[in-house]
Amino acid sequence: MELTELTIGLIILAFALGTLLGWLLRRPTTLTTVSPEIEREKTLFEAQHQSLIEDIQGHLNETAESLERLAAKQQALAAELRGEPATETVMLDNVIDVIPPRDYADSRGQLNS
Repeated sequence: MELTELTIGLIILAFALGTLLGWLLRRPTTLTTVSPEIEREKTLFEAQHQSLIEDIQGHLNETAESLERLAAKQQALAAELRGEPATETVMLDNVIDVIPPRDYADSRGQLNS
């Protein structure tokens, strides 16, 4: 291939157009600085948000434990209604108390107190 004046001119023109299009289509770069007050407020907001999330998580855990205790008590009461001798375990502050099954007279209100 011969490099004529026309070919060299077209190569230079393509290079110039490519450079111009690349410069026009580039992403704008913006350098910004944030004041210390905004950073401080952002940090405080994030700390408050994290504290709120931890409070909610703690409440959800307590609710789940309460629901588990209620389910165990409900199962024990259902077994008692069916007349089955069942023991009920009650968990209070990670301490397990075992309540023995009531006898027939106690469950029917026949005890003389």
